[in-house]
Amino acid sequence: MIIEGAIAVKAAMDSKFRKVEVIYIDKDKHTQDVAFIVHEAYKCRVNVERVPREFIEQNALGKTHGGIIRDVQQRRFQSITSLMVKDAPFLALIEGVEDSYNLGYILRSLYAFGCDGVILPEREWDFEDGTMVKSSAGASEFIPIHLTDDLAVTLSTLHDNNFRIISAYRGNNPKEIYQCDMSKGPILVCIGGPLRGLSREVLDNTDEYVYIPYASEFRNALNAASAAVVFASEVYRQRHQQ
Repeated sequence: MIIEGAIAVKAAMDSKFRKVEVIYIDKDKHTQDVAFIVHEAYKCRVNVERVPREFIEQNALGKTHGGIIRDVQQRRFQSITSLMVKDAPFLALIEGVEDSYNLGYILRSLYAFGCDGVILPEREWDFEDGTMVKSSAGASEFIPIHLTDDLAVTLSTLHDNNFRIISAYRGNNPKEIYQCDMSKGPILVCIGGPLRGLSREVLDNTDEYVYIPYASEFRNALNAASAAVVFASEVYRQRHQQ
């Protein structure tokens, strides 16, 4: 399986969830990125092959490879129990997002603001096409991800382990995000996509409904990627303020 670009290659080498088989680099490319990748690959005992540009072009999926591609094993996903090992985890459930670019942007924001793990409904997500790795700037290789085929069981497991389930939803008498205490304890923040939002299964298992207030009369919802930034940054602010 091929993933391309310096960011993706470096992320895969540092990831606990994927093994790099071999790295191919354009034999005429000599940059600091290349020197760093070769050095790190040597430490990790990953084989590096210098190849003609034509080989890169024939095997890359797109045009943004920058002369560097990698052959990797499939990404490993995590159990729900492994996401609960910290004292007060901050987890996120993302539902109804169909586009790999958008999911990549969401994973980038969640990882940047310290989210401890992401829960996704199981579907035909292709973590192997490189799109998600690139749009997440490598974050998809680092953040723990649990794929669930039974949301009810997953949510019940979290409730049994003292998680508060907080949903981004304007119905059912919600409170402003800035009035919702997310500063302590284990929490799961649920964010839905723009077309279908959150499922009834998630909403019926929600402890608190929260919305993002606007400064204007704008009536439409933010997309999931924007909402993820607001929620993740607010969790970080509350948990790190003096």
